[in-house]
Amino acid sequence: MLKKNISSNKIFTIGSLYQWALASCVIITLPLVFAVIFTVIEVTNYTEQSQRTLFQTVNTTESSRLILNRLISMERSIRQFQVLNEPELFSAYQDHRTRFLDILMSLKIQGQDPVLVKKLEHLQLDENQLYQIILFKYKTPPLTGADLNAFDPLSTQARLLLSEGEKRVALEATALSAIAKNVQEKLIYSALASIPLALLFGLIFVHLLLRPIKKISLAIRNLGEVGFEQPISIKGPQDLVELGVHLEWLRQRLNQLEDEKQQFIMNISHELKTPMATLKEGTDLLAENVVGELNAEQQEIIQLMELSNITLYDLVANLLEYQKIIYTKADLDLSVFELNTLIDRIIKDYQLPLKSKNITLKSNLNIFYIRADYDKLKIIISNVFSNALKFSPQNGTIGLTLSDHDHLIQLNIEDQGLGIPKNIQPLIFDDFYQGSSPQAWTIKGSGLGLALVKHYLEVHNGSITLLKPNKKYCGARFSLLLPKNMET
Repeated sequence: MLKKNISSNKIFTIGSLYQWALASCVIITLPLVFAVIFTVIEVTNYTEQSQRTLFQTVNTTESSRLILNRLISMERSIRQFQVLNEPELFSAYQDHRTRFLDILMSLKIQGQDPVLVKKLEHLQLDENQLYQIILFKYKTPPLTGADLNAFDPLSTQARLLLSEGEKRVALEATALSAIAKNVQEKLIYSALASIPLALLFGLIFVHLLLRPIKKISLAIRNLGEVGFEQPISIKGPQDLVELGVHLEWLRQRLNQLEDEKQQFIMNISHELKTPMATLKEGTDLLAENVVGELNAEQQEIIQLMELSNITLYDLVANLLEYQKIIYTKADLDLSVFELNTLIDRIIKDYQLPLKSKNITLKSNLNIFYIRADYDKLKIIISNVFSNALKFSPQNGTIGLTLSDHDHLIQLNIEDQGLGIPKNIQPLIFDDFYQGSSPQAWTIKGSGLGLALVKHYLEVHNGSITLLKPNKKYCGARFSLLLPKNMET
């Protein structure tokens, strides 16, 4: 049955805890991965753009410088040829011109600025006109200085190209600085967006993972504190769903065991009630000498039987009351009566155990009327008093004090026993909890007395408190508080 439930729950789950953790890591890192990719792309684009721009600008500037140098070399060579009229100098001039044209053509091909290309074309045209003049005069001399003065405007144009190139380098550097700042801002915004987004995804997944774990923790705590009635259903990773199914099976099993326990308590209590009544009646008949006069030893045995009857009666009564509060609502049958009279009646019921242990009873009971449930209040006081009697030493003293505080009545029941150790004080009101009982008390209790006391006091809007021992009463000191007028 358990395997069937587990397999059916798998249909409604999405992956295991490992898969959830892996998916959460992937999703959490996605914003950071996108930020890194965006950063790489932006930096790469900026680097390529800056390299391309700087290369073009620097190349243009350097080519302009070379053009100027070649023009100067051309002018120097042709002027030397004019003076010396040596063919080698004219060849040098032509060689410088060839390199000049190569640089000019290369710069025109690489140039992306139409203005620059136009200026280069104008420079080339002016130089070509000068070359035609020089070539003509070379064939039909003489070549005059006036002819060569045309180099001056060509040099001026080359210097302007160089100056503009240097200015363009500065402008491109400023533009690249602005682009770099823009890229930096984008990267900062990317980081500021991706980190909170990753944290948000992380918090969402932590919540999704912790929610079923907290629900499991709550379910386990409820099993220990509340009971086994509320079904357990866990949604989330497959591993936690399967754990929830196991817990549900455990809850059902514990619930079944609890029902069996309560049924057993009910059966055993009712089964014991009839023979106990017969035993008590027989013991009373023997104690009253109905069947004949008893000797001293027989009277002593009858007293022991009567003590045992009282103890057994308290045990069965507690079992029946516990079974009653488990299966039915503790309705109150309210009436007005004297609380001190009820306490006196309880003390009379325990006269035989008091005499057998030679217990001294010191009571200070003022007369108080109270509106409460008589039978349940009797159970409350009887259980606390019987505990004091049970744990009191031989020849000890039990104190009973009844007083009022505003609208509350306080009943203190104190003994001179060994007291209750601090480590078990939080447990004494739990169902079926039993402390160490004295060897003289031969029949062990059920562990339900104080649990019933606390339950019935809460129903009456009252409370029970364990006081610290004092010099007079070194054992357990219980203080019971009850409202004078219990409202329906």
